[in-house]
Amino acid sequence: MENFMTAIHRLAQSLRFFHQRLRAMPWAAALLLAAVAGSQSVLAAGEYPIRPIQMIIPFPAGGPADTVGRLYAQRLSLLLGQPVVTENRDGAAGIIGTQAVARARPDGYTILFGTTSTMAVNQLIMKNLPYDFGRDFSVIGLIARAPHVLAVRNGLPVKTVAELIALAKKNPGKLTYASAGAGSIVQMGGELFKYGSGTDIMHVPYKGGGPATLAVLTGEVDMTVNDLTTLQGNIASGKLRVLAVANDTRLKVLPDTPTFAELGLPKIVSSTWWGIAVSSKTPADIRAKLRAANSKIVADPEYVNRLAAMAVEPLVLTPEQGATFIASEVQKWKKVTTAANIHLD
Repeated sequence: MENFMTAIHRLAQSLRFFHQRLRAMPWAAALLLAAVAGSQSVLAAGEYPIRPIQMIIPFPAGGPADTVGRLYAQRLSLLLGQPVVTENRDGAAGIIGTQAVARARPDGYTILFGTTSTMAVNQLIMKNLPYDFGRDFSVIGLIARAPHVLAVRNGLPVKTVAELIALAKKNPGKLTYASAGAGSIVQMGGELFKYGSGTDIMHVPYKGGGPATLAVLTGEVDMTVNDLTTLQGNIASGKLRVLAVANDTRLKVLPDTPTFAELGLPKIVSSTWWGIAVSSKTPADIRAKLRAANSKIVADPEYVNRLAAMAVEPLVLTPEQGATFIASEVQKWKKVTTAANIHLD
């Protein structure tokens, strides 16, 4: 016991001596701290990534976000030389997963697979978001877009958008459209059609795009406005009737289907789009590495072809163009959510 206490006493004396020497030489302490900070910076940025990266997809497995997200993760992993592990952390219109990234350590090892909802719409319809997307996130890049189409059940007695609008105006509030849930981009697409066409159509929310599509197939509701990633199979088989494309141009997979603009409704342009974001506190050089990788992915022919097979197209935009695109989407959906009085607590 005596030997133990003696050792403790000597250790305390040594620590006091070391502390006194550092106080006597402030430049030495500063040099030591600078060396430690510098080494951490090198490990954080210069060698990034040195371990697996987690990409959080804030929506359920099996949906379009999950499919596109996993494809992107595979390409990113090949470029960075580290596994990019996807995790579906869904719930609350994407808020749970998005908040998880906002709270994660800002070191580039936790990234967000964002969507139209999480990057543009949620801030318009939810008063108490646990994060501010513009403040808390830095967008690495927008990566893909799936234009929306208007599809109706086969039993509905209309074959054109003009006939649908006439039927809706003759029966205000009686026709219905299905969405993937309150506040979802699918609801936004339906409300944009109502807003642009001046019709009164009842919204029926479901828990996901799959159940919403099934509701139209079974005749439970009359129509939906969604992306082809979700609807393509049923349109191709003739189980759903597509009336118009909510895009600037016609789609290659639907060459005979007109755009809303061709039908005199140019303001009806909507899509589901996706992008990558990290905490705004992430070091600039790490963000630069991720942006460089993103630029290569969206221009990769194999990636583009894989997207095309899902009726999805890449978004090739500079960071400045991406910021402008998101701002324009926010303004567009703000008009729609205000007109429809959409608010979620």
